[in-house]
Amino acid sequence: MQRIAEPDRIQLEFSSLFSKVILASSSPNRKKLLEDAGVDVSVFIPEADESRIGDTPEEIVRSIARRKMEAYLSSNEYRDDIPAIAADTLVLIDEELLGKPSDEADAYAMLGNLSGRRQRVISAAGIKLPGKDAAVIVDTADVVFRTLSDAEIMAYIATGEWEGAAGGYRLQKTGYTLVDRIYGDWTTVVGLPLKSIISFASES
Repeated sequence: MQRIAEPDRIQLEFSSLFSKVILASSSPNRKKLLEDAGVDVSVFIPEADESRIGDTPEEIVRSIARRKMEAYLSSNEYRDDIPAIAADTLVLIDEELLGKPSDEADAYAMLGNLSGRRQRVISAAGIKLPGKDAAVIVDTADVVFRTLSDAEIMAYIATGEWEGAAGGYRLQKTGYTLVDRIYGDWTTVVGLPLKSIISFASES
């Protein structure tokens, strides 16, 4: 897979709707995705329960994104005049949910499990537009990994990009070299489904 051009068309379309947002997420990947689009980003780090509550993967990510948004809305930093976005992402393979690796050994196991296979990435976004009620949307995309050698996995782990990343890789950095193809919105794989957010905002 070739490196994704920055800013991509989806990012440019997003920035035409949102010049400034409050991002209720500690993810540097999500922040960079918006900043590359030219969006002025203020970060709020939510203290929210990230327990996996729900009967389906979609319900789980939706619930976590909602709790992150609620943490922002109930904080002293809440502002109704600026759009706010919270998000959560999980990776699903063989009905098993993969979150963020706990250490290098966990990252190695995750990447080895993803090697040569198709995974589903599920991202939820909590959205609060000025003067509107908060809502949560969910989008999915499928990612096919190349077949990776042990040396390739170890080299990627050495970059440190696996830390804090669902599935153990970051598409925006060198993680794209692990991927053969993507079916769906690549920003959903990064962890912030911009295309779905644009559609929601346009219809609101």
